[in-house]
Formats: sequence, structure tokens, C-alpha cells
Amino acid sequence: MKNNIRFDLSDYLIHFFRDVNLETGSHIYLPEHCGFNNQRHACFIDAKYLLRLSLRSHKIFSSWSYRNGQRTVYGDSPVVCFTDMPIAAYLETGVRRLERNEKIGLYAIVLPKEQMFNYGARPVIYGLDEHNNARCSQGRYGERILDETALPLIEQYRYVTYVPGKIDWTHEREWRWPYRGDINNFLNHIKEYGIPENIESTPGFDFRSSEISGAGIIVPFAEDIPTVAHDILTLIDRGVIG
Repeated sequence: MKNNIRFDLSDYLIHFFRDVNLETGSHIYLPEHCGFNNQRHACFIDAKYLLRLSLRSHKIFSSWSYRNGQRTVYGDSPVVCFTDMPIAAYLETGVRRLERNEKIGLYAIVLPKEQMFNYGARPVIYGLDEHNNARCSQGRYGERILDETALPLIEQYRYVTYVPGKIDWTHEREWRWPYRGDINNFLNHIKEYGIPENIESTPGFDFRSSEISGAGIIVPFAEDIPTVAHDILTLIDRGVIG
């Protein structure tokens, strides 16, 4: 018998999409052209568009979670972030946080936790034994690299500072999936042009190259269902998902 029968646990990880303004310090990187029928014509991008873009591109895009123009993810690997909470709790907290204009969204992709663990997703590490004074250096692309005597480079994407007097992030019970592919061309193109070259070269978790089963989609409004269902059926028709 499993010993995880608790109301606050879930068998799923939730990756939510939120509204983004590309001209702020909390931006994401998107190419100018995101593919056929995926045009965008403004710097403000809503969460529904980002969900549908991920579905149509069969990819959840990785990032370093920029805040005020600085990376918040340590190490050299961009990540896909998830929250580990029951879906009902996510919806409840999402509505309340949106009412306070916090950075969250109610459009989400839900993936089985055990399968994502097998693909490399891991829970974050809140704080180190060095009392949160782990020093970091900055790389040529803005990487925040911790001293490897405190945490090996390959694990640094998991590190989250624990400073409850400011913002306590432990409520998110965050998991992260690190992108381990080659990102040199991606970074060089951003450094020269400020945006990625295309969707294909943008790092992320690709559904097409995985065998994830039992995934789900969350949308906040009934009128969202036909368009999102169309995107999913298109993936099935293309043989991207089963």
C-alpha cells in the first residue's frame, strides 16, 4: 500500500502559462515569427496564446525565469518549471493570486509526475547548508554560477534561495526539468539580435520526442475548449501524440 494518501499531494506536475510583456524585465524569449498561423502583433502576450503556441509547437519552452532583467535560475541550463500541487488547490490559489495581480495564470499543461521524473524533472532545493550565502559568479550570457563546492553545476538549476522575510517560494513546491541540449547557437543569436532565430531552435520539452501518456490541459473558460481541443486533435492527426 502506498504511503502518499494525503489531500495535499498530487500525481501530476502543473506547468502554467501567464500573461507576459516582452518589454519588461520579466520577459521570455520568442522569435519574431512563431510559425504558420501563430502570428503575434504586440509586446503583450496573453497566457492562452502561449498555451496554444506550446501545443502547436509540441514543446513547453525552457527559460531562466528572468526577473528585473536578471536570471533567477542558477547554472547554465534553461528549465521548464512546474508546481506540485493538487489541481483543485492550483485553481483556488490561481484565482486568488490573479485577484492580487500576481504572476500566475489559469492556462496550464498537466503532466504525470512519475513520468516527468523519468525524463529528468526534479524538485527544487530550497537553500543550502551555507545559510543562503552561496556566492555566485556571472557568465558571458548572464549565467549565475554557484561555487561547485557548494553545489555541482549539473544540479544548480534546482537551487532556490530561501529568504522567507522577503518572498517565500516554498508554497509552490516547485519542480524543474532542465534542457540538456546544445544552446550555444540559441544564445549567440539572442546576443546578436535580441530574439531567438525560430521556434525549432528554442529549447524546451518536446512532446514529439517523448512518450508521455496521461497528460491534460487546464483552461479557465468553457469557450476556450473548442480552440484548444482543435489544437490537440491536430497533434493527433499529425501523429505527434497518440
